[in-house]
Amino acid sequence: MSAHRKDSGYPTTNSNGSSSSSTNNNNNNQNGDSPTMQTMVQQQQQDAAFAQSMGYVREFRSQAAAYHQLKTEECLVHLQRSIALLGTKVAPHCYAAGPGNVELSKFFVELHALMSSSLDDDGDALWACVSLLQHCSRNLDARQNIVQKYCFVPLLSNLLKRTTRPERVQRLLLLLQDLTYGIRISWEEPYLVVLLEHLVDLVHSVEECDANTTDVDSSHAQLALSILINLCYKNFVVLFLFLRSVNISNFSRRIQNYGLLAYKMLIILTEDVHALEQRELHTFLRTAFAGMEDCLKQWHVPQLRHIVDILLDAQCHPGLHRAMLTHTHFCEDIEKLLNQIEARQQMDDANEDARKHQQYCMQLIFQLIGYVLELSQNNECISLDAIMTRLYELVCNWLDSELCGVSAIELLTSLLRLGKRAAITQLIAREPAQIVELINSAVRHNTKPAQVTATLRLLLTLLNESKTEKLVLSKISDSYFDKILSATLSLLPQMLSAQTLAPTEVEKAIFGLLLLINFASIAKKAYFDKCCTLLELPQLQYALARAMLSGNEQLVSAALQIAQFEHFPKAAVAKYVSSISDNSNANATPTSSNEHADQWHNLSAILKCHRTLIDKEMAQRVNALIESIGETLRRNELHSTPVSQVIELYNHRIDSLNCATHNLQQRLEQASLQLSNITQLTNVQNAELERFQTKNFELLISQERLQTQCKDLKTQATRLKENLSNLLKSMAETSEQLQTNERRLAVKQSEIAGLQKDCEELRNNLSVKSEELSKLEALRKENTTRIEKLKESVNAYELNIKDKLRTIEERSTELAKTHKALEEQREARKKFEDLVSVLETQLQEKKEQIENLESEQREMEDVRKNILSLMESKKPRRKQ
Repeated sequence: MSAHRKDSGYPTTNSNGSSSSSTNNNNNNQNGDSPTMQTMVQQQQQDAAFAQSMGYVREFRSQAAAYHQLKTEECLVHLQRSIALLGTKVAPHCYAAGPGNVELSKFFVELHALMSSSLDDDGDALWACVSLLQHCSRNLDARQNIVQKYCFVPLLSNLLKRTTRPERVQRLLLLLQDLTYGIRISWEEPYLVVLLEHLVDLVHSVEECDANTTDVDSSHAQLALSILINLCYKNFVVLFLFLRSVNISNFSRRIQNYGLLAYKMLIILTEDVHALEQRELHTFLRTAFAGMEDCLKQWHVPQLRHIVDILLDAQCHPGLHRAMLTHTHFCEDIEKLLNQIEARQQMDDANEDARKHQQYCMQLIFQLIGYVLELSQNNECISLDAIMTRLYELVCNWLDSELCGVSAIELLTSLLRLGKRAAITQLIAREPAQIVELINSAVRHNTKPAQVTATLRLLLTLLNESKTEKLVLSKISDSYFDKILSATLSLLPQMLSAQTLAPTEVEKAIFGLLLLINFASIAKKAYFDKCCTLLELPQLQYALARAMLSGNEQLVSAALQIAQFEHFPKAAVAKYVSSISDNSNANATPTSSNEHADQWHNLSAILKCHRTLIDKEMAQRVNALIESIGETLRRNELHSTPVSQVIELYNHRIDSLNCATHNLQQRLEQASLQLSNITQLTNVQNAELERFQTKNFELLISQERLQTQCKDLKTQATRLKENLSNLLKSMAETSEQLQTNERRLAVKQSEIAGLQKDCEELRNNLSVKSEELSKLEALRKENTTRIEKLKESVNAYELNIKDKLRTIEERSTELAKTHKALEEQREARKKFEDLVSVLETQLQEKKEQIENLESEQREMEDVRKNILSLMESKKPRRKQ
């Protein structure tokens, strides 16, 4: 852990780091095996943690099998408990399944089956599985397996389509955003149509209900747009499907208020919508660097890689490339990134995954700074001279890193080639310890070939500088090149092939040979004969031929520089070049990138021709036919519709279906060709495997024979040692050693003269620094007085803040009481409204009864009047 802190640039004031480093030094002084014991203890602890995690995985599988069989509530509770344990007790790095780990593969397959069909969408168990998947994806290797190997993205897409609760939609969108960074899709998978449609609907939903838009809807739209960018970036199939299914002009207008996300999407769609202005692209660059700062706060590798890839691919976008060439704030933006890195390094990242993410992020930052340095070449608008010293100090802290060491060494080489060269070489000449450590690490067996190659390229650059030339010459001997080229020279000439000699070993051999030739140009007597003998070896001739055909610009240029050597074996290398090209049978790998680029360039032309020339007229015609037929259907006059219109509509539909079937047939033919090529490749590899097995059997037999010969040779070796000691005594008195000693004496004298000059410069610098120190002491006194005043003001502010916090708490309690009273009033209001509605119904019934009674009363009055009139009529009239 302390070694990692040293590599990753942690400050030495950390008590844990200093104590652990001091104990390591003491153990190394007392016992040479103590680092090995420490690594063994760490390995045992890791094995124990991994075994415990596998126990939790097996328990989950057993609970899942029980739930599949029984489907009871008790089994579901046990399953949820097992999922919770996997999310809390097992670290994310334990989910990174190796090539032979069957348990984890079965675990992910069981989890996929459980989430796809067995669990209810509204149940807590399914969303516990989603949380577990999010926990697993924090490890980069596990995340890659989740996306590519176990195909969880289609499952999550279908789940997103079925989910309605906003908080769960938010969780799914966040998980899909994290999983789709850098995703590669090579064919039109069925889930893409539904997913793209749903994501576009989420983006459009914010604008459609602008008055009722909430923060949740806005966040959903932003996440949906981010997922769309991840799916369309560098995925031709998805981008073509997106352009076919979406109105691009409306979509581009809807996303204009989303900042960095809008710029990313418009850059991807720039061939089909209006071209971005330089002002907008400069704003995009500033927001991109601000986004990188946010990524560095959490070591978010996928999102940072996505932003850096867009900037590194700027050459494919002419407008963005021109904007980067004229951007004048690179120095300020990179300085902010350096400040964020230094602030983040103050935190102790004890987690193994966090340390790996940190190194991956540093690798991406180093690549971006190297690209900016390439842009600054012959460009007055871009200059990083103001932060060159900080960049050098940062790079030196990461030279020995396992994951980002190669990028750090390459950035140091770029600083020497393209940066403020005099300042960097002077810093290296003053403190050459790290360069010396790189030189020594290059010949160790555990050093990766890529790191060795980067070190050799750095040494080539340092050898061309006057201040560091002597350093490189003095630290490298003749045997150094034998160790560098040992892997290549150990192969037998008849076993040379692309399988036995890896491309990384080819690069190491070529740059090692180029460094040796540069040494020979400086010290011809010491290294010229060695260069000639090495170039006659078939292993290096084969490596040179492989370098010529590699397609790597730097490797080819190095091979061409070696070809300028006067004793270069042109005929032998040409023979190997022809044999390699015949065996490869003109493989399409060098041209695959060109075909991919042509495919991207042809996309805009295809879409423009298809959309502008055909779609407008055809769409207008089809819409007119549909409207006319629809009107006749609404009027129930289908019999009066012209048959030609129906036939024309069906012909258009048949043509579109024929075009789709033709495209599908072409894709099937391409897939069958790829399948046949893969089967041929597997047959060739199986034949080579059988050949290697027979060779291995022959080597075992020869090994037994050589062991018997070795016993006889040991006795001869003792005799030869005595003769060798006598020969060494005589060789010590020869004239060759005197000549070498004279050359060394001349070199030492020149070094002494250089050191005297450096000593005078250092004395002058000391006087200047002493004056600056006195000024800084005066400033320090002034700053201490200011700090004391600021402390007093801060204390006053703290007291004021405490008083305001008390008042806020009192007001919050009062607000809670008012809310409670308001709820009670609302409930009482509902009760009164119900009572009023009941009374109104009763009043209506009484009113109807009164009207009925009034009508009856009127009828009774009429009857009474009639009766009275009848009675009056029936009375006997008086006689007059």
